[in-house]
Amino acid sequence: MIGRMRAYVVAVHPGAPTIVDISVADDPLRGEWIGPSPDAGELVDVELDIDAVLGWDDTIALEGAEATLREGPRLYGRVELREQDLLSVRVADGLLLIQVDDASIDLPLGTPVVVVAECLKVYPTNL
Repeated sequence: MIGRMRAYVVAVHPGAPTIVDISVADDPLRGEWIGPSPDAGELVDVELDIDAVLGWDDTIALEGAEATLREGPRLYGRVELREQDLLSVRVADGLLLIQVDDASIDLPLGTPVVVVAECLKVYPTNL
């Protein structure tokens, strides 16, 4: 889950569920909107949820080593806190809490990482 992040709604796709294209920290993302449908052009406070365990060198990597990552939208941040297989990554003004498949990788605080943001759910917080 990412805590309170500003997102610009680029596009809202018709159908159910509501899929949106958003821009967060200048990174383009696509996800399922959970809540009343937004309008394109809105600037909204959101929380993001990546509902998956991230695999090193597949969906998460050190910045500079992202050539191994699968294709997909990416978020760039820095490790803020680490507890076993959970990482808190600072992305602009928010924190992204993610679960990783290998807790043995040494990641000092401040380490830059790249995350493939698939299976994304977008929760508006200012409606």
